[in-house]
Amino acid sequence: MSLRDLPIKPSFNTSTDQILESFIIPALGRAVQYDRGVGFFTSEWVRLAATGLAALASAGGKARIVASPKLDQDDWNALVQGYDARADTQLAAAMRAVLHELEAGSRTQTLATLAWMVADGLLDLKIAIPAAELDGDFHDKFGIFIDSGSDMVAFRGSPNDSERAFRNYESISVYYSWVDEREAARALEEKERFVRIWENRDPNLRVHTIPDAIRRDLVQLTTRLERPYRLPRDGRSYRWRHQGEAITAFLQAQRGVLEMATGTGKTRTALSIVEELRRRDAITGAIVCAYGTDLLDQWYRELLTRTDLPIYREYAEHREGLGYLNGDDASVLLISRQNLVNVLSKLPAQRQQKSLLICDEVHGMGSSAIVEALTARLDGFVYRLGLSATPERAYDAAGNDFVEANIGPVIYRFTLEQAILRGILCEFDYVDLEYEFSEDDKAAVRQAIRKHFARANGPDPQPQEQLFQELARIRKLSQQKLAPFRAYAADHVDILRRSLIFVETAEYGFLVQQILMDMGLDFHTYYGDDDRANLRRFADGELECLVTCKRISEGIDISSVGAIVLFASARSRLETVQRLGRCLRIDPADPEKRAAVVDFIRTDDLEESEINPETTADEDRRAWFQTLAQVRRAEEDLEI
Repeated sequence: MSLRDLPIKPSFNTSTDQILESFIIPALGRAVQYDRGVGFFTSEWVRLAATGLAALASAGGKARIVASPKLDQDDWNALVQGYDARADTQLAAAMRAVLHELEAGSRTQTLATLAWMVADGLLDLKIAIPAAELDGDFHDKFGIFIDSGSDMVAFRGSPNDSERAFRNYESISVYYSWVDEREAARALEEKERFVRIWENRDPNLRVHTIPDAIRRDLVQLTTRLERPYRLPRDGRSYRWRHQGEAITAFLQAQRGVLEMATGTGKTRTALSIVEELRRRDAITGAIVCAYGTDLLDQWYRELLTRTDLPIYREYAEHREGLGYLNGDDASVLLISRQNLVNVLSKLPAQRQQKSLLICDEVHGMGSSAIVEALTARLDGFVYRLGLSATPERAYDAAGNDFVEANIGPVIYRFTLEQAILRGILCEFDYVDLEYEFSEDDKAAVRQAIRKHFARANGPDPQPQEQLFQELARIRKLSQQKLAPFRAYAADHVDILRRSLIFVETAEYGFLVQQILMDMGLDFHTYYGDDDRANLRRFADGELECLVTCKRISEGIDISSVGAIVLFASARSRLETVQRLGRCLRIDPADPEKRAAVVDFIRTDDLEESEINPETTADEDRRAWFQTLAQVRRAEEDLEI
């Protein structure tokens, strides 16, 4: 169909015509582009024009709207949510598959549909504010439809895009580009005027995008609207057997920790528990707390695609905790650990009882600051779920006791060995590069030990754990590792092309970078918040290699990582397991993936070895890695 199928009528009015039914909706159904300038826009127009918008979407069409800033606050919130979701490419890909449900969704959930129209790229909206010689409102009302054959229908008149406009006495004049030269000129004039406004080339208007309006604090960010679509299923609708076992264990215990290897679906298991408890009317919503913007953003993506509950965020630049407290109980709050106490102090006891508390990387809940802030604050939650591949805190009995008492004991374990055996994580090869301490390294160790004993009998004795940490740091910073790594890299450069290289400091990372440059590898660093874009570039395959530190150890899912290089390794198994998990995830794009772990083993000993556990740390880790590297896939874990 084309616009030429429309009846040619020079004008419409609300007294004798149904403007929406007779003109707007049929024109949308035949267009691939709809441009609109309007003084007052509301989401109700989306509901009223749903049939035409669904047809526009099915044809791969797009709508662009310029309006005054006088929008309803809820409409603003919906638009902002849409632009926020648009930035997530994975979400956008999933949403494109469900555009055919736009019509049904918009009739029941108008605000949410408006948000997802923006997210899916179907709708762009900008706001216009008069400037220079004008100081009133942007009050124009005109529009242009364009079809696949470049025919145009333009209109102008009095109606705004609101429900009330079609209950007023309103009228429009219409111009058809194929009728004659005059009509064509009028249609083209409206098109060119819109483009001039859209591109901010009208000297008497200032046109702003929604993100620009956000930056200028014109609206309040929120992401609490429910999705109006059903997300597509791939026909498999399954979960892994161990996830079912974990869910059953938690439902029986009601609180406790799931100790599941990195990459085995802790997040999805937790969300399955949320849905099961909701089905049983045991809870109405959930609070998810975690540490680090990257991990919280990853949770947000999972929540968007795996639950229909409204989502509030209270971390980094997101400030929606108050909205959560004032909103519906049937919602999810995604919050940083450090912000949790502020919300809990205001959360009614009844709402705590009907919410599931999820603590990701639950070992972090045992830090002294969190223990002090949250002692006796979690008792109101009937259901408390902890997630971690390594819930035990090294050298911290008090922190471990807090986690067990306030979240719960470990109620289910699924180890790395089991995950590799069942084919959930991939097999890997272990490479141990040997080195010996330099004389400077040995001298630093002896000095640290002497300093420790010198203070042992003084007024301010040093805890032994602090000595161990200092000795570990000397080991992590030994430059004796660089030569064996250079030799290995020269012969195995391909292994490093999808690798994460863990270092202790940025200064040490600079030394490693010199080797990578000599090998011709395309790398970058990931140390602080200003490097976050590099993580995304690495995940998207734009970078071959990422030099990083412990910030990336927890919760980040990049399935294409093929190798890790451990210049910095802790004696604690926690950090090593987290880093190993970065490279063992199955890669759908590479079914035959086999990972590699490059490690550094110190082979010389010190005279003070009896009081220095660091002298055995490397050998202990090598033995563990060698055993794990021998595990072979033997069964499928899939459960339909």
